[in-house]
Amino acid sequence: MNDSGGPISEKQNLRPAWTRLLDIVLRTAHVVVISILFGGFVFRIPVGQILPWQYLVVASGLALIASEVAHHRHWPVQARGGLVVLHAGLFVLVCFRPGLALPCLLVVGMAGSHMPKKFRYWSFIHSGVKK
Repeated sequence: MNDSGGPISEKQNLRPAWTRLLDIVLRTAHVVVISILFGGFVFRIPVGQILPWQYLVVASGLALIASEVAHHRHWPVQARGGLVVLHAGLFVLVCFRPGLALPCLLVVGMAGSHMPKKFRYWSFIHSGVKK
């Protein structure tokens, strides 16, 4: 409760507009390169020919992780951070077992991207939603 008797609200995560633009650019780049790589797996392109796209997926993914951690201090201990770790682990597995690309990346990528906010923001440390 605050002095006026109303509930205390957390301050919104106010950040410069350019960081939002950067996030959009990073996400778009990641979706583009993962789509190309995923298409390579679907059409059974030899791994050596799509290796540059794998590097770009890793680079854009790491940039997204850095952005998330910089803007949301609880991100690493939330379900959305855990899903990224799982997604990255499956991506590494797919690099060694390309035949697993479709089921692994499709299911985890879709689940993480379309999961309701109340589940994505669930914190393993706080045992509840923490923004």
